[in-house]
Amino acid sequence: MLWKSIFTMVRSSPFFIFLIMLGAVIDLMFRYLSSLSYKYLIDLAILPRDGKALAIIIVALLILGFTNVLTGISTDYAKARLGSNFLFEYRIRLYRHMQMQSQRFYEKFGVGDLLARYTDDIPAIQSALLYIMTGGLLSITSVIVGLAILFSMEWKLTLVTLAGSALLFAPYRMLKSRSLAMGEAYYKQLDHFNGSVDEHIKAYRVIRAFDLRSAMLNKVETNLRTMLSIGVQRNFVNSNLNRLPMLVISLLTAVILAYGGYLTFNGSLTIGEFIAYNSIFFTVGTSLFGVTSILPFILSARTSLDRLQQVLDWEPNVIEQGGQELSHLRSDIVFRDVNFAYSSGEPVLRNLNLTIPVRGFTSIVGPSGAGKSTVLQLMLRFSDPQTGIVLYDGQDIKNVQYASLLRQVGVVFQDSVLFHASIRDNIRIGNPEATQEQIEEAARAAEIHDTIIGFREGYDTLVSHYGDSLSGGQRQRIALARALVRKPRILFLDEATSALDPDTERSVNETIRTLGLRMSIVSVTHRLAYAALSDRIVVLSQGSVAETGTHEELLELGGEYRQMWDKQQGFMLAHGSGNACVRSDRLRKLPFFSSIDSEALDEISRLFVMEKFEAGAMVVEQGEQGDKFYLIARGKVDVLFSAGLGERRKVASLEDGDHFGEIALMQHIPRTATIVTVTACWLLSLSYDHFHPLVMRYPAIREELEATLRSRMQRRED
Repeated sequence: MLWKSIFTMVRSSPFFIFLIMLGAVIDLMFRYLSSLSYKYLIDLAILPRDGKALAIIIVALLILGFTNVLTGISTDYAKARLGSNFLFEYRIRLYRHMQMQSQRFYEKFGVGDLLARYTDDIPAIQSALLYIMTGGLLSITSVIVGLAILFSMEWKLTLVTLAGSALLFAPYRMLKSRSLAMGEAYYKQLDHFNGSVDEHIKAYRVIRAFDLRSAMLNKVETNLRTMLSIGVQRNFVNSNLNRLPMLVISLLTAVILAYGGYLTFNGSLTIGEFIAYNSIFFTVGTSLFGVTSILPFILSARTSLDRLQQVLDWEPNVIEQGGQELSHLRSDIVFRDVNFAYSSGEPVLRNLNLTIPVRGFTSIVGPSGAGKSTVLQLMLRFSDPQTGIVLYDGQDIKNVQYASLLRQVGVVFQDSVLFHASIRDNIRIGNPEATQEQIEEAARAAEIHDTIIGFREGYDTLVSHYGDSLSGGQRQRIALARALVRKPRILFLDEATSALDPDTERSVNETIRTLGLRMSIVSVTHRLAYAALSDRIVVLSQGSVAETGTHEELLELGGEYRQMWDKQQGFMLAHGSGNACVRSDRLRKLPFFSSIDSEALDEISRLFVMEKFEAGAMVVEQGEQGDKFYLIARGKVDVLFSAGLGERRKVASLEDGDHFGEIALMQHIPRTATIVTVTACWLLSLSYDHFHPLVMRYPAIREELEATLRSRMQRRED
């Protein structure tokens, strides 16, 4: 792999390679002619006192030295261009490769992991290649030329030197595996460090609000101390790769001085030849050291090349090879016998057959894990199904030009990211050719124009830190304008308002509802109150279509949609106050409250307290003493289970209307899982201290809670 990279560099920049080779030849001539000049200076000029010979030799050396300086300058320029070209080519190659990837790639390689490839691995490879092609090549050539000269001067002494030189490579054989292991361990810790810094920058508000600064500092400090320890060991090993060969060269120098002095005493060598031989050997020894000094670079480059190749070898899940132009969308989007799984053996979609008309407002709903967002990913071709096809107006999207598909759609995500640019440029991203008039038209449609012109800089207002300088509603409306400026045939919404506060969500959804009167909208949502406003609703369950119809039709069916609807009803979120409560008739739907009379339920409903959590917050932690029961009025949480060694795995996701922590109402039992918010959440909590007196008055509640606990423990044992 390393030699392949060298060959690629040589083939891509032949002119610069020629300059480097020319510089190496001139440098070799200067080195050895300078060393050989001692023989002629002493034997032909100094001892005979020949001034003319002295002048000729000195002038020749001056000309050669001047020529060496000029070619050296050219060589330095060639190396600078070659190194910069290499960094550019590999970084842009890696970036292009990343652009072709989908979700699984970014789950495999984290942000810190990928950044380390750009900032550390590619420069390490570049340094190694340049050193090998310049210093390494020059050193190897110098050794060959120098040994040839030494053999011509005194072959017996040179044989002794050559035999001893084999010891120069002994340290490499001894320390190679340790150096590779240290390099791999160091880069692994570097990836963790980059990831922690990225996490801190993105989640700085959560870290500050929950006073996690000490915990984050301890985490990073532990990481850096590990890097420090590994770095010391790694540098020490690599230093020995250079230090030990110097010891061998010192021993060889002593042997040459002793044996060469003996040959001079008996007349086999003249004084000039002896001095010239030592000077040439010094050059050869320096070159031999140069050869051994390449070895740490090779080991470092080998580790970096392996890491870089891991990323470049990752095959994109979607191959953009279609050649047909997707015609103007008119009829429908069809899923035909579609199966899809993110990991083998865990299907998300199972033989899905679905038709979505390209008109009106369609909502796709279903419980968490039903495959709602996966359907959207397949429609946008972020992924391809393992089997089955997705058709737009009868055309398989695998066979159409991807750009012709994207030109006809707009999309707003739940966590729409805005770029570090002006508001105007963020909207224009949707259509780089858009005029100011078109940008303002899209902003008006998204009902954000009046807000924008109210800013001091208007449309030139700079958006910073992914849009955190704006409110959540402003950010989503700008993202909506970015999609609308494309004038899409279909507008896709992926939980586009679920992360907003209730009042802002109502306002944005009213805007979307208005847009649905004049364009086709496909919305993925778990919020049924807003799905009810759409023209048709598709209910997914376990990766297949369970029901389709209007809101009224689905309620009459009394199936899965009706169950989800009932679960999400009974919560009241007051406008503007940020408060929430639950009705007593909603509490009766919980199994452990089902047999309680209405008066008691009214009393219980008044005991609930509203708690708001930002995204990424820990609500409860596995192992801590439980003292609260929670109802999710709005939002989404993940249920994480720790099996030891600090590893947590997600076992479930809970959304609007779900509940957790009910066994805490019976006694202070340690939490059996950790609950972390995925979006901003409005939770209604009922504490043990407030609830316990009611348990004493209503024994039926205790009986139901004990049955729940027994069932929970039985599932855990299974």
